[in-house]
Amino acid sequence: MTEAPTRRYSGRDAGERSAARRERLLAAALDLFGTEGYQATPIDRLCSAAKVSTRHFYHEFTNKEAVLIALHSQITEAALTATATALAEAPATPIEARVVAAVTAYLRTIISDERRVRVSFVEVVGASPKVEQARLEYREAIIATVTHEGEAAVARGEIPPRDFRFAGLALIGALNSVVYDWSLHQWKSVEELETALLALATTLLTG
Repeated sequence: MTEAPTRRYSGRDAGERSAARRERLLAAALDLFGTEGYQATPIDRLCSAAKVSTRHFYHEFTNKEAVLIALHSQITEAALTATATALAEAPATPIEARVVAAVTAYLRTIISDERRVRVSFVEVVGASPKVEQARLEYREAIIATVTHEGEAAVARGEIPPRDFRFAGLALIGALNSVVYDWSLHQWKSVEELETALLALATTLLTG
């Protein structure tokens, strides 16, 4: 039996149109959540900014919470990918150079856009239990990277053994607190913020 041809509009099939709507909604969410705030943005405003009907919104996302989770995931995945690439390209030793490469890549992916900063360090905090669960899952991915790099440095004889989970938690907690406060008050330039956080990361993981 011959399958019916896929209907296309403006040269795109249903799957392509759905993907385009989803990307427009995420772009609108970055702009609105990252400037006006998640709680202050109703779904109809999000749809209007994305030029997506409310009916089509619910084809792509179950609710506004799902948009925030997807947006946070998009931002964090980009930062983790940049971190992994930086580590792959960094020299095998010393650990200090690898820490600088990894943390620089992670930070620059996020703090290069103040909207990403607000979404990642302000809007997701306490938004809902599901959002918090997603945030903690990504935290574990970062801790796993810290632990892997630390244990490898111990095996090479560069640093003594230590509790790398504790070090990872301390680093994440410091990053969250410092970047959150910076997003509110901008008391340092981006370059100064990056330098201070790199020094802190190096101390926590290798000092």
